[in-house]
Amino acid sequence: MMDELLEEMIDPAPSRQDVARRRRVWATGSILVLAAVGVTSLTTSALFTDQDTLSDSLTTGTVVLTAEGAQFTLPAEGLAPGDVALAPLTVRNEGSLALRYAVSTSAATATPATGTPGTGDLRTQLRVRVYADATCTQASTDAGTALGDTRTLLPGDFGLPGDLTPIVGDPATGAQPGDRGLDAVVRSEVLCLRVDMSRDADDTFQNTAAELTFRLDSEQTVNN
Repeated sequence: MMDELLEEMIDPAPSRQDVARRRRVWATGSILVLAAVGVTSLTTSALFTDQDTLSDSLTTGTVVLTAEGAQFTLPAEGLAPGDVALAPLTVRNEGSLALRYAVSTSAATATPATGTPGTGDLRTQLRVRVYADATCTQASTDAGTALGDTRTLLPGDFGLPGDLTPIVGDPATGAQPGDRGLDAVVRSEVLCLRVDMSRDADDTFQNTAAELTFRLDSEQTVNN
């Protein structure tokens, strides 16, 4: 009994008012903690976003090569040994991209329009050269340097390939030696096609014919 009295004197029991006040303090503290948690939650989870979309169209460029002309003017009586036939060829870039091009040629036997055909193969007696020459005359080509010459394609001075063979540049993809270029500044040029007949052609080549083909292959130069 004495011990209980001493304990009450040292640590007296709180009054009802103190108990109520302490409960209010704890309750208030709890509210503040919950409020703090709530504010923290709102602050960290409030992620603002935005989005914008842009659209545009893409248009590819074009590679368009045209060739005009290449009509050989021949004597009314036809070619004779030693004759020269010339034809200007206008090459034009009509696309939107700069391009490079190559020229290939071939020849096939043909049947004369009239008379009894000769027995010779005229292709063996012809030589083709290509010049960058807008004048396109025998005199100007005699003084000029050929871009391509069939003499470098087959043995001998005369003779034309039966299959398309590059004579100026190379149609293979990418820049090749001899390729011709046409861009936004230089959009066209005139080539001169020259065909010579051998002076040594004999009578077997009378009334013979050949059909010549020239093919131009072009490609873009940008990124290539």
